[in-house]
Amino acid sequence: MKTFKSNHSARPHKFPADSLSLLTNTMLPSTSALLGGSFAIKKAFCNLATAASFATILASASIAQMFTDVTTEAGFVNEAKKSWGNPIWGDFNNDGFLDLIVPTHGLTFSRGPFVYLNNGDGTFTDIRTTCGIQKGPEDDKDWHGFSFGDYDGDGRLDLYIAEGGDFNHGGTMKRDLLYRGLGNGTFRYVSNTTGIETSMNRGRCSVFFDYDNDGLLDLFVKNFASANVLYKNNGNGTFTIVPDGGGLREATSGVDHGSIVSMADYDNDGFMDIAMTGDGNAEALYKNMGNGTFVDVTSAAGIIPRANGKGLGWGDYNNDGLLDLYVARGHTTNGGAAGGSLYRNNGDGTFTDVTTAAGLSTTANEWAAVWGDYDNDGFLDVFITNPGHNATGVGNANLLYHNNGDGTFTDVAAAEGVALEDGISLHKTTAWGDYDNDGFLDLVIKDGVGDSIGLHRLFKNLGNGNHFIKVSLVGTKSNIAGIGARVAVMSTNGQSFRQNNGGGGGEYASQGSEPLHFGIRAATEATVEVIWPSGVIDRISGVLADSTLTITEGTSPR
Repeated sequence: MKTFKSNHSARPHKFPADSLSLLTNTMLPSTSALLGGSFAIKKAFCNLATAASFATILASASIAQMFTDVTTEAGFVNEAKKSWGNPIWGDFNNDGFLDLIVPTHGLTFSRGPFVYLNNGDGTFTDIRTTCGIQKGPEDDKDWHGFSFGDYDGDGRLDLYIAEGGDFNHGGTMKRDLLYRGLGNGTFRYVSNTTGIETSMNRGRCSVFFDYDNDGLLDLFVKNFASANVLYKNNGNGTFTIVPDGGGLREATSGVDHGSIVSMADYDNDGFMDIAMTGDGNAEALYKNMGNGTFVDVTSAAGIIPRANGKGLGWGDYNNDGLLDLYVARGHTTNGGAAGGSLYRNNGDGTFTDVTTAAGLSTTANEWAAVWGDYDNDGFLDVFITNPGHNATGVGNANLLYHNNGDGTFTDVAAAEGVALEDGISLHKTTAWGDYDNDGFLDLVIKDGVGDSIGLHRLFKNLGNGNHFIKVSLVGTKSNIAGIGARVAVMSTNGQSFRQNNGGGGGEYASQGSEPLHFGIRAATEATVEVIWPSGVIDRISGVLADSTLTITEGTSPR
C-alpha cells in the first residue's frame, strides 16, 4: 500500500516519542472519550470550541472567489450525456493522485462513463476506451450507480456497477458488473466468478462496507421495486448472498421504491448503519444490530419520511463527535416537494430537524448534497446541486452553504463561483476531491436529469491561508480501506471529526474512495486519532500542518 505525499507545500509528519502532544494533554479531552463517551462531555467541548473560535471563523471567510472553472485546461471531454450517480474520485492506479469516473446513465445512449486518469500535473487523460470498463457478457446496458471498493484486499480499487433490468422494455435477465482493479488504471470483469447473481432486479446503487466487522468488505445492492441484496464477503474473492439481506431485503421496496443508499455508524457503536431515500416517502434508517441483522428505526430515531428524497450526506457539522444527516429532495414534476432537511444527531440514537434554525430552509430543487470543508476553517460546509424548477433549468442556482461555526450556514455559492445559474443547465450530481494535492477540496459537477443530457465540469479551489491535514487508512484487523473508522484531528483550532464511509462527502447512487480531509485553519500541528472498526485506537501527535499521511492500523497505538 502506498503512502500519500502532497505535491504542494507539504511538510513530512513527525512522530514524537511521547504518545500525546502537550496540546492534547493540557487543552483537549481524549478523542475516544468524545467519540464514545458521554454526550455531556461532547457538548461541553463543542460549546467551548465554538465560543473560542467564532470571531476567527468569521475573519477566515473568503473575500475573493475561491473556485474557478478549469474544465478545458484539465482535459475534460466536452460531451453532453445523461447523468446518474455522483462522480467518484479514487486513485485506481496507485500513484498518489485522485483519478475520476463520471457515471452516465446506460450504455445505449451514453456509451459508458467518463474515465479520467490523473496525470499529476493538473490534467487528466481520458481512458474510456482502454480501461476495461465495458459491456459485460450478461449486460442489459441499463447502467446506474458506480461504487469503488477494494473487496479482495489487494490494495487496488475495484468497481461495482448496478444495472437496472431494462424495465422500460419489459425487464431482462442481467448480472450487475463487478470489475477487479489491476492497479494500473485498468479493470477486469469478474461478476461471473465472484457470486454476483443473475436476476431481473432493478439495480440502482451499491455500497461496499463491512457490515459484520470481520475485516472483509461486504456489498449491499439497492434495487428499485425489487428485492435488495446483501452480499457477504467470503474472503476468497467470492461473495455469498445473505438470506433476507439481514433484514434489508425488502427495505423501502414497498414504500415508493427507495433507490439511494448511504451508510454510517450514526450511534458510534462500531457497526455501520444504513440510510435510504427515493421516490415518494421512501426515507428510512436501518440500525445495524451487530449480529448480522438490521432493524428499521426510522420513526424511533426521529426521521420523518418526506417525498422525493435524493442525495444523502453524513457529516459532523458541529464537531461534537456525532454524525449528522442531510437529506436532499428534488423532483421533475409539478407539485413535488423540494428543499432538504438537516438532522442533528442528539447522541442518544435520535435526531432533531434543525433545518430552519440552521438557515437551510429553501424551496430549491435539491438533488445531490455533499459535505466538505472547502475553506479549511475546521467546519464542514455543504454543496447542493439544483437543476431548477421541476428540473427545467429555470431557477437553477446551486447552493454552497458556508458553515458559520455557530450551528448556522450562509449560502455563498454565487460569491464563490459555483452557483452557475444560467436558467438552462440541469445541475444534478457532484463530488468534492483534492485532485491536485494542494490541500484544498475541488469540485466536479455533472449536469443532466431524466432524459436530458448535460456536461460535466471541474472547479479548482484557489485556496486561502488556512492549513490542512489529509488522512488515508490501511486496515489490518479491520477491512483494508478502514471503512467505518472514526477519525478526529485535534489542534489549537479545536477538534474535527470524520467517519470513513467512502469519501466524496455524500452519496447519490455512488461511492468514491479518497483520503479524509481536515481543515485546521491557522494551527501549525495537530494530533490525529483513529478508532478502527476492530476497536483498535491509533493516535499520532505532532503531525505538522499541511501533511498528508497514511495510518496503518495498530502501528501507533494510544
